[in-house]
Amino acid sequence: MNATRQPLVTVVMAAYNAGAYLTPAIRCLLAQTYTRLQIIIVDDGSTDGSIDALEDVRDSRIQLHRQQNGGRPAAMNRALDLACGEFYTVLDADDLCHPERVEKQVAALQEHPHVAAVFCGHDIVMDERRLAPIVWAKGPEQCRADIARFTMPGHDPTAMYRMSAVAGLRYDEGLKYVEAYDYVMRVGERLPMMVIPDALYSYRVHVASITRHDPRKRMEMVRVALRRAYERRGLRLPAELAEGAPVTGRLRNRDHDNNLAASFMESVLSLRRCGRRGHAVSTGLSCVALHPTDLHYLKALVYSIAPMWLVARLRSSGSA
Repeated sequence: MNATRQPLVTVVMAAYNAGAYLTPAIRCLLAQTYTRLQIIIVDDGSTDGSIDALEDVRDSRIQLHRQQNGGRPAAMNRALDLACGEFYTVLDADDLCHPERVEKQVAALQEHPHVAAVFCGHDIVMDERRLAPIVWAKGPEQCRADIARFTMPGHDPTAMYRMSAVAGLRYDEGLKYVEAYDYVMRVGERLPMMVIPDALYSYRVHVASITRHDPRKRMEMVRVALRRAYERRGLRLPAELAEGAPVTGRLRNRDHDNNLAASFMESVLSLRRCGRRGHAVSTGLSCVALHPTDLHYLKALVYSIAPMWLVARLRSSGSA
Protein backbone atom coordinates (compact mmCIF):
# COMPACT_ATOMS: atom_id res chain seq x y z
CA MET A 1 0.00 0.00 0.00
CA ASN A 2 1.22 3.50 -0.84
CA ALA A 3 2.25 5.20 2.43
CA THR A 4 0.23 8.33 1.64
CA ARG A 5 -2.93 6.18 1.42
CA GLN A 6 -2.39 4.51 4.76
CA PRO A 7 -4.51 5.80 7.62
CA LEU A 8 -2.52 7.80 10.12
CA VAL A 9 -1.75 5.89 13.33
CA THR A 10 -0.89 7.76 16.51
CA VAL A 11 1.45 6.04 18.95
CA VAL A 12 1.32 7.56 22.43
CA MET A 13 4.03 7.20 25.05
CA ALA A 14 4.15 8.51 28.59
CA ALA A 15 7.80 8.68 29.64
CA TYR A 16 9.10 9.08 33.19
CA ASN A 17 12.69 8.23 34.09
CA ALA A 18 12.85 5.40 31.55
CA GLY A 19 16.63 5.49 31.58
CA ALA A 20 18.49 3.52 28.94
CA TYR A 21 15.29 1.78 27.81
CA LEU A 22 13.68 4.86 26.22
CA THR A 23 15.83 5.11 23.09
CA PRO A 24 15.41 1.40 22.13
CA ALA A 25 11.65 1.82 22.57
CA ILE A 26 11.62 4.77 20.18
CA ARG A 27 13.85 3.02 17.67
CA CYS A 28 11.52 0.02 17.49
CA LEU A 29 8.74 2.44 16.51
CA LEU A 30 10.89 4.00 13.81
CA ALA A 31 11.59 0.49 12.49
CA GLN A 32 7.90 -0.31 11.97
CA THR A 33 6.98 -1.66 8.54
CA TYR A 34 3.93 0.61 8.76
CA THR A 35 5.39 4.07 8.29
CA ARG A 36 2.54 6.61 8.47
CA LEU A 37 2.88 7.32 12.18
CA GLN A 38 2.44 10.21 14.56
CA ILE A 39 4.60 9.44 17.61
CA ILE A 40 3.64 11.55 20.63
CA ILE A 41 5.98 11.35 23.61
CA VAL A 42 4.93 13.14 26.78
CA ASP A 43 7.80 13.53 29.23
CA ASP A 44 6.16 13.46 32.65
CA GLY A 45 8.82 15.44 34.48
CA SER A 46 11.73 13.02 34.07
CA THR A 47 14.82 13.76 36.13
CA ASP A 48 17.23 11.09 34.85
CA GLY A 49 18.24 12.74 31.57
CA SER A 50 16.71 9.97 29.47
CA ILE A 51 14.68 12.42 27.38
CA ASP A 52 17.83 14.35 26.46
CA ALA A 53 19.14 11.24 24.71
CA LEU A 54 16.36 11.62 22.15
CA GLU A 55 18.12 14.66 20.71
CA ASP A 56 20.17 12.17 18.70
CA VAL A 57 17.03 10.56 17.25
CA ARG A 58 15.96 12.56 14.21
CA ASP A 59 12.55 11.82 12.73
CA SER A 60 9.80 14.25 11.76
CA ARG A 61 7.11 11.86 13.04
CA ILE A 62 8.23 12.33 16.66
CA GLN A 63 6.52 15.03 18.70
CA LEU A 64 7.99 15.57 22.17
CA HIS A 65 6.03 17.41 24.85
CA ARG A 66 7.17 18.11 28.40
CA GLN A 67 5.11 18.61 31.53
CA GLN A 68 5.56 18.66 35.28
CA ASN A 69 5.19 15.27 36.88
CA GLY A 70 1.48 14.51 37.05
CA GLY A 71 1.40 10.74 36.69
CA ARG A 72 0.95 8.41 33.75
CA PRO A 73 -2.81 8.95 33.22
CA ALA A 74 -2.31 12.73 32.97
CA ALA A 75 0.50 12.24 30.44
CA MET A 76 -1.62 9.79 28.42
CA ASN A 77 -4.53 12.22 28.34
CA ARG A 78 -2.32 15.03 27.11
CA ALA A 79 -1.06 12.76 24.32
CA LEU A 80 -4.63 11.82 23.35
CA ASP A 81 -5.60 15.49 23.21
CA LEU A 82 -2.84 15.93 20.60
CA ALA A 83 -3.55 12.76 18.63
CA CYS A 84 -4.57 13.09 14.99
CA GLY A 85 -4.64 9.44 13.90
CA GLU A 86 -7.55 7.35 12.70
CA PHE A 87 -6.24 4.72 15.12
CA TYR A 88 -4.13 5.03 18.23
CA THR A 89 -1.98 2.64 20.21
CA VAL A 90 0.44 2.70 23.13
CA LEU A 91 4.06 1.82 23.70
CA ASP A 92 5.30 2.10 27.26
CA ALA A 93 8.64 3.87 27.49
CA ASP A 94 10.63 0.81 28.58
CA ASP A 95 8.93 -1.78 26.36
CA LEU A 96 9.55 -3.01 22.82
CA CYS A 97 7.44 -4.12 19.88
CA HIS A 98 7.87 -6.24 16.76
CA PRO A 99 8.45 -4.36 13.46
CA GLU A 100 5.10 -5.60 12.07
CA ARG A 101 3.05 -4.74 15.15
CA VAL A 102 1.33 -1.62 13.78
CA GLU A 103 0.86 -3.08 10.29
CA LYS A 104 -0.88 -6.21 11.57
CA GLN A 105 -3.15 -4.41 14.01
CA VAL A 106 -4.19 -1.84 11.39
CA ALA A 107 -5.01 -4.69 9.01
CA ALA A 108 -7.21 -6.31 11.67
CA LEU A 109 -9.09 -3.06 12.36
CA GLN A 110 -9.64 -2.51 8.66
CA GLU A 111 -10.82 -6.09 8.16
CA HIS A 112 -13.24 -5.83 11.11
CA PRO A 113 -14.76 -2.34 10.89
CA HIS A 114 -17.25 -3.04 13.72
CA VAL A 115 -14.44 -3.66 16.23
CA ALA A 116 -13.31 -0.76 18.43
CA ALA A 117 -10.04 -2.26 19.67
CA VAL A 118 -7.57 -4.94 18.59
CA PHE A 119 -5.11 -6.41 21.09
CA CYS A 120 -2.10 -8.49 20.09
CA GLY A 121 -0.17 -11.21 21.87
CA HIS A 122 2.86 -10.33 23.93
CA ASP A 123 5.85 -11.77 25.73
CA ILE A 124 7.87 -10.74 28.79
CA VAL A 125 11.42 -9.41 28.80
CA MET A 126 13.35 -10.28 31.97
CA ASP A 127 17.12 -9.80 32.16
CA GLU A 128 17.05 -9.28 28.37
CA ARG A 129 15.44 -12.72 27.83
CA ARG A 130 12.08 -12.99 26.09
CA LEU A 131 9.79 -15.36 27.99
CA ALA A 132 6.18 -16.52 28.22
CA PRO A 133 4.68 -15.61 24.83
CA ILE A 134 0.89 -15.43 24.74
CA VAL A 135 -0.23 -16.37 21.26
CA TRP A 136 -3.93 -17.08 21.11
CA ALA A 137 -6.68 -15.28 19.24
CA LYS A 138 -9.96 -14.09 20.72
CA GLY A 139 -13.06 -12.96 18.90
CA PRO A 140 -15.52 -10.33 20.14
CA GLU A 141 -17.64 -12.89 22.03
CA GLN A 142 -14.69 -14.21 24.03
CA CYS A 143 -13.49 -10.67 24.72
CA ARG A 144 -16.96 -9.75 25.91
CA ALA A 145 -16.88 -12.74 28.26
CA ASP A 146 -13.52 -11.57 29.64
CA ILE A 147 -14.90 -8.10 30.29
CA ALA A 148 -17.94 -9.63 32.01
CA ARG A 149 -15.49 -11.39 34.37
CA PHE A 150 -13.70 -8.06 34.98
CA THR A 151 -10.67 -9.40 33.06
CA MET A 152 -8.85 -7.60 30.27
CA PRO A 153 -8.87 -9.55 26.96
CA GLY A 154 -5.18 -8.76 26.48
CA HIS A 155 -2.26 -6.89 27.99
CA ASP A 156 -3.44 -3.28 28.10
CA PRO A 157 -0.68 -1.47 26.10
CA THR A 158 -1.01 -3.96 23.23
CA ALA A 159 -4.41 -2.56 22.25
CA MET A 160 -4.93 -0.44 19.15
CA TYR A 161 -8.12 1.65 19.25
CA ARG A 162 -10.35 3.07 16.56
CA MET A 163 -10.42 6.79 17.38
CA SER A 164 -13.95 7.31 16.08
CA ALA A 165 -15.18 4.69 18.57
CA VAL A 166 -13.37 5.99 21.67
CA ALA A 167 -13.41 9.71 20.90
CA GLY A 168 -13.66 11.73 24.09
CA LEU A 169 -12.80 8.79 26.35
CA ARG A 170 -9.87 9.57 28.62
CA TYR A 171 -7.85 7.88 31.36
CA ASP A 172 -9.04 8.48 34.91
CA GLU A 173 -6.33 10.59 36.54
CA GLY A 174 -7.53 9.53 39.99
CA LEU A 175 -6.76 5.86 39.34
CA LYS A 176 -2.98 5.84 39.39
CA TYR A 177 -1.48 2.38 38.70
CA VAL A 178 -4.73 0.96 37.26
CA GLU A 179 -5.89 3.68 34.87
CA ALA A 180 -5.33 1.41 31.86
CA TYR A 181 -7.37 -1.44 33.38
CA ASP A 182 -10.22 0.98 34.07
CA TYR A 183 -9.98 2.34 30.50
CA VAL A 184 -10.13 -1.12 28.93
CA MET A 185 -13.13 -2.04 31.10
CA ARG A 186 -15.04 1.08 30.05
CA VAL A 187 -14.33 0.48 26.36
CA GLY A 188 -15.16 -3.23 26.55
CA GLU A 189 -18.43 -2.67 28.38
CA ARG A 190 -19.74 -0.70 25.40
CA LEU A 191 -17.85 -1.82 22.32
CA PRO A 192 -16.53 -5.02 20.66
CA MET A 193 -12.88 -6.01 20.90
CA MET A 194 -10.71 -8.77 19.52
CA VAL A 195 -7.21 -10.21 19.92
CA ILE A 196 -4.86 -11.32 17.15
CA PRO A 197 -2.55 -14.21 18.14
CA ASP A 198 0.82 -12.80 17.11
CA ALA A 199 3.16 -11.91 20.00
CA LEU A 200 4.06 -8.44 18.74
CA TYR A 201 4.68 -6.61 22.02
CA SER A 202 7.40 -7.19 24.63
CA TYR A 203 6.61 -6.12 28.19
CA ARG A 204 9.68 -5.45 30.30
CA VAL A 205 9.66 -6.70 33.91
CA HIS A 206 12.26 -5.18 36.21
CA VAL A 207 12.78 -7.99 38.69
CA ALA A 208 15.29 -6.08 40.83
CA SER A 209 12.74 -3.32 41.53
CA ILE A 210 9.71 -5.48 42.36
CA THR A 211 10.29 -5.79 46.09
CA ARG A 212 11.03 -2.08 46.52
CA HIS A 213 7.39 -1.11 46.02
CA ASP A 214 4.58 -1.69 48.50
CA PRO A 215 1.76 -3.10 46.34
CA ARG A 216 -1.00 -2.15 48.78
CA LYS A 217 -1.62 1.16 47.00
CA ARG A 218 -2.02 -0.64 43.68
CA MET A 219 -4.28 -3.25 45.29
CA GLU A 220 -6.48 -0.51 46.74
CA MET A 221 -6.68 1.21 43.35
CA VAL A 222 -7.71 -2.10 41.76
CA ARG A 223 -10.55 -2.29 44.27
CA VAL A 224 -11.65 1.26 43.46
CA ALA A 225 -11.68 0.45 39.72
CA LEU A 226 -13.66 -2.74 40.39
CA ARG A 227 -16.19 -0.90 42.55
CA ARG A 228 -16.79 1.57 39.75
CA ALA A 229 -17.20 -1.24 37.23
CA TYR A 230 -19.76 -2.99 39.45
CA GLU A 231 -21.66 0.27 39.83
CA ARG A 232 -21.66 0.97 36.08
CA ARG A 233 -23.09 -2.50 35.44
CA GLY A 234 -25.70 -2.26 38.20
CA LEU A 235 -24.28 -5.29 40.02
CA ARG A 236 -24.30 -5.95 43.73
CA LEU A 237 -20.95 -5.10 45.26
CA PRO A 238 -19.12 -7.99 47.02
CA ALA A 239 -18.38 -7.30 50.67
CA GLU A 240 -14.61 -7.44 50.14
CA LEU A 241 -14.86 -4.55 47.67
CA ALA A 242 -16.95 -2.33 49.91
CA GLU A 243 -15.57 1.16 50.36
CA GLY A 244 -13.51 1.39 53.52
CA ALA A 245 -12.80 -2.35 53.73
CA PRO A 246 -9.07 -2.56 54.50
CA VAL A 247 -6.48 -4.35 52.40
CA THR A 248 -5.25 -6.85 54.96
CA GLY A 249 -3.10 -9.95 55.18
CA ARG A 250 0.55 -10.71 54.63
CA LEU A 251 1.85 -9.70 51.22
CA ARG A 252 2.77 -12.63 49.00
CA ASN A 253 5.21 -12.89 46.12
CA ARG A 254 2.32 -12.61 43.67
CA ASP A 255 1.23 -9.34 45.31
CA HIS A 256 4.68 -7.84 44.84
CA ASP A 257 4.98 -8.77 41.15
CA ASN A 258 1.34 -8.12 40.17
CA ASN A 259 0.75 -11.87 39.80
CA LEU A 260 3.38 -12.41 37.15
CA ALA A 261 2.83 -16.16 37.46
CA ALA A 262 -0.62 -15.74 35.89
CA SER A 263 1.03 -14.51 32.68
CA PHE A 264 3.19 -17.64 32.60
CA MET A 265 0.08 -19.82 33.12
CA GLU A 266 -1.73 -18.12 30.26
CA SER A 267 1.36 -18.46 28.08
CA VAL A 268 1.63 -22.19 28.79
CA LEU A 269 -1.99 -22.76 27.85
CA SER A 270 -1.71 -20.74 24.64
CA LEU A 271 1.47 -22.60 23.65
CA ARG A 272 -0.18 -25.96 24.26
CA ARG A 273 -3.14 -24.91 22.14
CA CYS A 274 -0.68 -24.19 19.31
CA GLY A 275 0.99 -27.60 19.74
CA ARG A 276 4.20 -26.11 21.15
CA ARG A 277 4.44 -28.50 24.11
CA GLY A 278 8.22 -28.22 24.58
CA HIS A 279 8.06 -24.43 24.65
CA ALA A 280 5.21 -24.68 27.17
CA VAL A 281 7.32 -26.84 29.50
CA SER A 282 10.32 -24.48 29.29
CA THR A 283 7.97 -21.57 30.07
CA GLY A 284 6.66 -23.44 33.10
CA LEU A 285 10.21 -24.05 34.31
CA SER A 286 11.03 -20.35 33.91
CA CYS A 287 8.07 -19.53 36.13
CA VAL A 288 9.23 -21.95 38.84
CA ALA A 289 12.65 -20.28 38.77
CA LEU A 290 11.11 -16.97 39.85
CA HIS A 291 10.21 -18.37 43.29
CA PRO A 292 11.16 -22.07 43.57
CA THR A 293 9.61 -22.55 47.03
CA ASP A 294 6.28 -20.85 46.27
CA LEU A 295 3.67 -23.36 45.03
CA HIS A 296 1.80 -20.65 43.14
CA TYR A 297 4.76 -20.42 40.74
CA LEU A 298 4.65 -24.18 40.16
CA LYS A 299 1.22 -24.04 38.51
CA ALA A 300 2.48 -23.01 35.09
CA LEU A 301 4.71 -26.09 34.98
CA VAL A 302 1.82 -28.30 36.10
CA TYR A 303 -0.33 -26.81 33.33
CA SER A 304 2.39 -27.58 30.79
CA ILE A 305 2.46 -31.33 31.52
CA ALA A 306 -0.93 -32.26 33.03
CA PRO A 307 -3.78 -33.63 30.85
CA MET A 308 -5.97 -30.76 29.67
CA TRP A 309 -9.04 -32.20 31.38
CA LEU A 310 -7.17 -31.93 34.70
CA VAL A 311 -5.99 -28.40 33.93
CA ALA A 312 -9.58 -27.38 33.20
CA ARG A 313 -10.73 -28.90 36.47
CA LEU A 314 -8.02 -27.13 38.44
CA ARG A 315 -8.83 -23.78 36.85
CA SER A 316 -12.59 -24.14 37.28
CA SER A 317 -12.13 -25.04 40.94
CA GLY A 318 -10.38 -21.75 41.56
CA SER A 319 -6.94 -23.26 41.96
CA ALA A 320 -5.59 -20.98 39.22
